[in-house]
Amino acid sequence: MNNQIYKTDLQDFLFLLWNQFSLDDDLFKGGKFGLCSRQAIEEILQRAKTFACEKLGTAYQASDIEGCKLEEGNVVLPSSYKELWNDFQKEWGNLSVPEEFGGFDIPPVVMQMVLEMFMGANPSFMTYGGFCRPSATLVDKYGSDIQKRLFKNKLEESQWTSCLCLTEPQAGSDVSLVKSKAVKQDNGTYLLSGEKYLISAGMHELTDNTIYFVLARGESSTIGTYGLSCFIVPKFWVEENGDVGDFNHVECVDLADKMGFKGCANTHLTFGKNGKCRAYLLGDRENVGLIQFLTLMNQARISTGVYALGMASSAYHNALKFALNRPQGKKFEQSFNPRAKTVNIVEHLDVQRMLLEMKSKVEGCRALIAKLSICESYVSKYQDQADKQVILEESQGLVDLLTPVVKAYVSDQAWRICELAIQTCGGRGYLKQLGLEQYARDVKVLSIWEGTNYVQSQDLIRDKLGLGNESKLYRIFRSQINGFLDKSTDYPDLESEFKSLKSALESLDEMLKLVRQWIKNKSMEKIPAYSTRILQAFGEVTLSWLLIAGACAARDELSRMPDEKLKSYCEGKIASAKFFVFNILPNVHSTLSIMKADESFIKLPHQVWAYATEDVE
Repeated sequence: MNNQIYKTDLQDFLFLLWNQFSLDDDLFKGGKFGLCSRQAIEEILQRAKTFACEKLGTAYQASDIEGCKLEEGNVVLPSSYKELWNDFQKEWGNLSVPEEFGGFDIPPVVMQMVLEMFMGANPSFMTYGGFCRPSATLVDKYGSDIQKRLFKNKLEESQWTSCLCLTEPQAGSDVSLVKSKAVKQDNGTYLLSGEKYLISAGMHELTDNTIYFVLARGESSTIGTYGLSCFIVPKFWVEENGDVGDFNHVECVDLADKMGFKGCANTHLTFGKNGKCRAYLLGDRENVGLIQFLTLMNQARISTGVYALGMASSAYHNALKFALNRPQGKKFEQSFNPRAKTVNIVEHLDVQRMLLEMKSKVEGCRALIAKLSICESYVSKYQDQADKQVILEESQGLVDLLTPVVKAYVSDQAWRICELAIQTCGGRGYLKQLGLEQYARDVKVLSIWEGTNYVQSQDLIRDKLGLGNESKLYRIFRSQINGFLDKSTDYPDLESEFKSLKSALESLDEMLKLVRQWIKNKSMEKIPAYSTRILQAFGEVTLSWLLIAGACAARDELSRMPDEKLKSYCEGKIASAKFFVFNILPNVHSTLSIMKADESFIKLPHQVWAYATEDVE
C-alpha cells in the first residue's frame, strides 16, 4: 500500500508568520535571522511540503504494514527507509546546521513548521534522526573538549544518529528506579552494564554508528534521582583520536509489539551482557545526569507536540476532503420531503460541529507551538545581547512554561481529533484505506512517551506555576494575555470572545488560588487529583487567547479587501475562534466548579479496588 494520504494547508503557516505574529517586522529584521526573507521562508516551506508529500508520505502506510523485524540480533527496518534516509540527508540534512558546517541559519519557528510536515507525513521514519540536533546541543553544553571533538559534528550533521536511553523494565516514569551501572576504569572511561527498554529507533543500520546517551549509576552513586549520571555509549567504540573501533556490545534482544508507530523500532537493549561495553561520562561529572538530560527531554517534549499536531492536522484535512465529497442523506429540515436532494455530509450540522472542533484545535495547537518556538527564536537571536535581557527573560520564561502544555495538551487533543476524523468519515473512516485509523494508532503513544501527560501536569503545577504561588512564569503569561485584552475595543465584533477569555483567565487564577489554599490547609493530596485538568484548562485558556488573536488578524486582513480565497480563509479563522471560545473554553469554569465541590474519589479506601478485582481472572 503506497497511498499518499498526508495533507496540510500552507496558508495557515504563512498567516501565523506574516499576519498574526508579523515576524518580518521584528524577528526577521536584521541580526541573526536578517537573511530570512519572506520569499526564502515561503520557498523552504513549499519545498518541505513537496518532500513530505512526494517522499515521506508515500512510505507511511506501507511501512506500517511492513513494520520492523529482529533477525539474529539485527533490526530490519521497512524496506523503503534506507533510500528515504539518503534522500532526506541529501535534501534536508543540513537545514538547521550552523553556517560553519555548510548549512544556513533559520529560526526555530520555521524549523518547527517544517518538522510538523515531516512528522505528520511519516512519524515513524522521523524518529531515526530526531535526537541528532538535540544531542549535539547536549554535548556542546555539557561535554568535555574531547567529547565535543568526537561527537558534536557527527551528530550535528546527522552522520551518526543518537538515542535517549532512560526507561528500564522496572523504571518508566520513575527514573529513580534505574539500575544500570557504570564502573570507572584507570583510563577515565567506564564499563557500562544494564538494560534499557522501549528505546525508540534504538537499533538500525541507516548510519555507520549510533550514539546512546544512557542514564546510569556510577559506583559511588546514591539511590534516587540525584545519583544518576549521563554516559555516552557509541555502538561502535570511538577512540580519542576519532578512529571508530570495535563493536561495543550494545545489543537488541527484543522489539516491542505495539499498537502503532510500527515503522519505529522500539527496542529492548542490553549493555555489556556479552562483552565489555565502554562509555564516556558526559562532561566528566557524575550524579548530574538528570539535570543534563533535561536539555534533551524538554526538546523531546516539544517535538512530541509537533508529532501530534502533524498527524492530527492531516487527519482533519482528510476528513474534510471526505466530507466535501461524500453524498449521504438529506438536510434535517428536508427529512420528510421525498423530492429533496441528497447532500454532501459537510452540509449536515453535526458534521460541521465535528469539523469545527478539529479545525479550531488544529489551528489553536499550531498557534501554541508557533508561540513557543517564536520565543525560542528570540532567545536564539538575543542570547548574547545585554540590552535585550527583558525580551530574553520573558521569552525563555514562556518556553519553560509552555513546554509541558505543548507536550500534554497537544497530544491529548490530537487523539481527540483523530477520533473525530474517523467519526466524520463513518464506516469508511474505520477502514485502512483512508489511513485515519493509522493516525489514531500512531498518535496515542504521544500522551505516554517522554513523560506521561500526568507527569507533565505535575511539572506545570509544581515547577512552573509554583503550586499556585504567583510564579514569575505565570506573571509573564498573565501579563501577555492582559496586554492582549486591552485591545478588545479595537474589535467590537469580537467583544463576547474577549469577555469570555477574561472570565476564563479569572477562573484559572481561582484554580491556582485553590491549590495554594489546599497547601495552606495541609490538603496537598488533592493536587494530583486535578493536575491534569488544570493543565487542560491552562491549554484551553492559551488556545483561546491565540485563536482570538488570529481572529483579530483575520479581521484586519478582511478590511484590506483580500482576494476570494484569502477572504474565505480569514472568515474560517474567525469561525474557529468563535467555535472554540463558545464550545470548548467553558470547560475551564466547569473544572473550577468540580475542584471546589468534588471529593468523591480523593479519600476512596483502597479496599474498593481490591473488592472489585477479587473475582476477576
